Amino acid sequence: MAKQSKTSITENGALEYVKKAPFRAELSCSKIVGFHLQRMKTASTWRFRYRDLTNKAKIINLGKYVDGKKDRLEAAELAISYRAKIDQGSDPIAEIEKQKQHNKAKFIKDQSNTLGAYLDGIYTQHQSRKKNGGKHTLTTIRTNFTHLFDLPMYAITKDMLEDWQAKREQIGNSYETIRRAYGALRTLLRHAITKEVLEDYPLKNFKLQAPTHEEKMKKFDGSEKQNRRLLTNFELEQIRNGAELFKSDCEDKISSNYPKVPIWFYYFFRLAAYTGMRVGDLYSLNWIELNLNFKRINKTPNKTLHHRDPIQITLMLDETILELMKKWHGKQGKPENGLVFPQLFTGEQYERQAHRKHWKRLLKLGGIDYRLDFYSLRHHFISKMVTSGIPMFTVARLAGHKSTRMIEDHYGHLAPDASINPLALVASDFNDSKKEIKHG
Repeated sequence: MAKQSKTSITENGALEYVKKAPFRAELSCSKIVGFHLQRMKTASTWRFRYRDLTNKAKIINLGKYVDGKKDRLEAAELAISYRAKIDQGSDPIAEIEKQKQHNKAKFIKDQSNTLGAYLDGIYTQHQSRKKNGGKHTLTTIRTNFTHLFDLPMYAITKDMLEDWQAKREQIGNSYETIRRAYGALRTLLRHAITKEVLEDYPLKNFKLQAPTHEEKMKKFDGSEKQNRRLLTNFELEQIRNGAELFKSDCEDKISSNYPKVPIWFYYFFRLAAYTGMRVGDLYSLNWIELNLNFKRINKTPNKTLHHRDPIQITLMLDETILELMKKWHGKQGKPENGLVFPQLFTGEQYERQAHRKHWKRLLKLGGIDYRLDFYSLRHHFISKMVTSGIPMFTVARLAGHKSTRMIEDHYGHLAPDASINPLALVASDFNDSKKEIKHG
């Protein structure tokens, strides 16, 4: 038994009607009240006519006539659903308009709630209250998640983040770098919730994949410790020579009225080498923190500024570095406050990588033709103290760490071996009594 059609308008009937009917003529369905096909000049249209609760006649376009197959059946289904709503006291057009307005409002909201829009708007304003305008955090998010900027924040999924992590690992990002980047995104999303821009955290059940096996093994193969070392005497001599040549070159250019001579970097380098401070802390250092009268630096490291109980490092200045910084202070016009290393014309803080090209030139002038990171000065600072037997806690405080854990994990292998004498002391109890035991 053939399946009965829901509409009296057949495929062939619609085809004949479209070919022969006059302009604006209507082929009505006897099964669905109000459902019809209207002949137009270039194309015919499936429509549905009804009266609303005020008895006003209304028409809904259900789609264009194509060939009377799928389009006819779909139009008939729509007409049936609308007729059912009318019988229940609803107005289909009013509902359609309401849905359009809802979709429009949702689109506008989604556009303003995209990750990129929130980052550039509300979150940038929020970060502007922080040190350096939160530039590092904003840059981290932009660098890592630009591909998600056009998405509403609620649409960010676990799969997207897993894919992002995999790609970051492929290009060589360490687990710690990936973890910090995800932490920055997570903080942004939670901020959006507090501002009621985002209703719920979209990544509730997401966790970063554990570090790869290769990265875990780095802790045991010594590769992580390759750069955490003392500079060799030969390297120190080359760096000193390069620094003096760099300084002389700058002074020659200054005397010749060259514009934008980077003499600041020489003093920046010398202070970095003496204090072991991170470059970010040096860029943000001001003359209140670098107190020439009291011959010391009191600085809260940028990394701990957001902590409830941020630490402060105190570094005393010896006569050599003190005289050098007094000279730089004089070149700056002896300011009472402001940045120690401001940009030449704007007075603003340098970008975090401003030192790189000058460091590279210093190394070249000194004859170092291999890659040696500026951070090696900090590694040398910590390594020198550890190898000299300075207590770990003292080293940690001078380096700007609250605990000794990082120093022990990454530089502990450089500490003098204090275990030899105690072990020998115990072992002597079982040695040949005739042999003389010397305890050093």
